[in-house]
Amino acid sequence: MTKLLVRFAPMPDESTTGYLLRLSECNGFSSLLDLDLLASDEHGVDGLARVGSMLPGLSLQPLRGQVSHFRHLNTADPGRLSAKYWNGRRPRYCLECLAERPGWRAAWDLTLMVACPIHRARLRDSCPGCKQPLSWKRRFVSLCNCGRSLTEAASETATDAEIAVGAYLSSALTGEAFGEPALHRTNVGLLGLQDLLAACMFLGGYASNNAAKPTKIANLDEVSVATATADAAGRAFLDWPRGYQELLRMVCRNRGADNSCARLTARFGYFYTALYKRFAADQFDFLRREFDSYVSREWVGQLAQRNRRLSQATRRQHAWIPLTSAAKLLRTKRDTILVLIADGTLEGQTHKTAAGRTSGTVSRCSVEAFRHEKAQWMTLADARETLQISRKRAYALLRSHVLRPVGGPSVDGSAVWRFSAREVMALMSTRSDATSTADRH
Repeated sequence: MTKLLVRFAPMPDESTTGYLLRLSECNGFSSLLDLDLLASDEHGVDGLARVGSMLPGLSLQPLRGQVSHFRHLNTADPGRLSAKYWNGRRPRYCLECLAERPGWRAAWDLTLMVACPIHRARLRDSCPGCKQPLSWKRRFVSLCNCGRSLTEAASETATDAEIAVGAYLSSALTGEAFGEPALHRTNVGLLGLQDLLAACMFLGGYASNNAAKPTKIANLDEVSVATATADAAGRAFLDWPRGYQELLRMVCRNRGADNSCARLTARFGYFYTALYKRFAADQFDFLRREFDSYVSREWVGQLAQRNRRLSQATRRQHAWIPLTSAAKLLRTKRDTILVLIADGTLEGQTHKTAAGRTSGTVSRCSVEAFRHEKAQWMTLADARETLQISRKRAYALLRSHVLRPVGGPSVDGSAVWRFSAREVMALMSTRSDATSTADRH
C-alpha cells in the first residue's frame, strides 16, 4: 500500500476534485493525472476510497462533489447528489475566494453555481491570461497550465438573480446561511439541494430556452450557458411571485402560439404536466399554488372541469368560458355567440382549429351582463306600447333601421322580434325631444 508523503485533511466545504488537485500539488506531482495513475495500484470501490487508503488516519468525509473524466479517480458525490447536477469538466472559481484561500469550494462544482454570494462576483471557467478553458488536469490549484495566476484579474459583478441562486445553492449544500437573510425566509430557501437544483433547472430552462426539450440544456458545464439558466431561475425566485408570473408569461410566449385561444396543455406544453407530476411533492406546493393563481387571473383560454390539477375554485370561477357554455347560459345558438363577439356585444376571442372549426372563449362577466340585459328585452308589442305607435309605424321603423332588433327572424332565426329596452327608451326620448321642439315652433 502506497502512502503519500504529504497528508492533510480537507478544508471545510472543499470540493472533492479540488482537494485531490491540492493533494497532488503538495506532493509534487506534475498534474492530477499522476495521482490518477498512482490510484490504479490501490484497492477501493471508487477513486476517493483508493486515495483514502494512501492517507491513513485521515477522514475524507467532509468532501462533496463527484470526480469524473479520469480513469481511476472517478467518484460519485459522497453526499449522493445526482451526477447531472455536478460540473466535472470545466472547473469554475471565484477570483476573490481563491485569492483568500487556495482551495476549491464544492459549491463551485454545481452546474448552476455561477456567482459567489460572498463577493457578489461571477465565477470564471477560463484562464485570465491565455483565455483557455480551465481543466482539472493541471499542476497547481491557483495557476493555469500556461503559468498565469488565476487570481490576477478583475472580478465581474454578478446580477442579483445570479447571486440569489448562488446563495440558495451554497446554503443548501453547506447548511450555512449565505446572502441576504430574507432569502432564507422563503419557500425556495427551505428546499433541499436536489429539489432546489431540480426547480432551478426546470424554471430556468423553460424561461431561457425555446427548444423542444427546454430542460435538456447542451453545454451546461460552460459558465456562459449555465449563467443564462441560473439568472432566469433567480429572477423568478427573487421577486416572488411577480418574477414567477413573468416567467409563466415568458413560457407562453416561447411556445409561439396565440395565447388567447389555446388549451393549457397546448399553451404551456410539458411545463404544465411536469409541474403537477415531477414537482408533485409537498415542498413544491408554492410553485403549483402560484401557477393556479396565475391561471385564475390571467388565463383567457379554455378551462374545463377536466383540468383537475387546478383548484376547484379556479375551475368553477374562471373568468373565461367556452363558446358552448356561453350559448347554454344565454339559451341561444353557438353561432349567435360568434356574432355577438364579432359585433362587440360580448367580450371574447375566437380562432380556427386545424380541422377548420371555430373555437374560443367568452368573458364570463360580459355573458352575465348580457344575460341581465336580455332579461329586459321587449317584444314588438312591448316596444309599440312603450313608443305608442301602430304596427304599421313599427314596421316602418324596422325597415329604416331606426328600431333595431337584437333578436328575430333576420337576426338569429327566432320567430319573435326582440328589442333592447335601453334602445327603445332612448328612441322614445328622441321622439319626445322632437315633439317638444315642434311644439315650441
